[in-house]
Amino acid sequence: MKHRNIGYRAGLAAALLASGYGATAVAQVTGLTLGGREANYGVHAVTPGFQPDPLNISVVSGGEVDAATLGLGPGCKGWVTRRPDAIIQLSATSARLRFYVTPTTGRPDTTLIVNHANGSWRCNDDSWGSLSPTVDVNHAPPGQYFVWVGSYHQGDHVRGVLHLTELSTNHP
Repeated sequence: MKHRNIGYRAGLAAALLASGYGATAVAQVTGLTLGGREANYGVHAVTPGFQPDPLNISVVSGGEVDAATLGLGPGCKGWVTRRPDAIIQLSATSARLRFYVTPTTGRPDTTLIVNHANGSWRCNDDSWGSLSPTVDVNHAPPGQYFVWVGSYHQGDHVRGVLHLTELSTNHP
């Protein structure tokens, strides 16, 4: 019965988030903050065809939560904060959204966790032959995307840029 209750709460939280109801909902199943309008590096409203492309958000990776222990799915690892680093509010369906990180200082090993508008999780550690992560969302539906930039190594804080693009030519 306990597992059913957890599934019910997670489903209810996902439904509330998708509807935009409430200022903040905490996903107790994961320990990460979902919902609301607060992110470490801002809330960014985008419409398909946005300019400039890519949208660049300065970030610092790392945090106190070990994503590998949260059961979010394959490739979900790294150290993140409870609050998302960015919230992307997509106004309409986009053929492709690509999230990727490029470091500007520090040990350049970062990770990326994206909570999709439909409530699913997508994660990546290394991509394009580098230590920089990329998450692609094809046929991205409208809604909120919660994004965490993690550090692969506990205690690392890498300054970098979180990029959001619709162009396949943009990548780390």
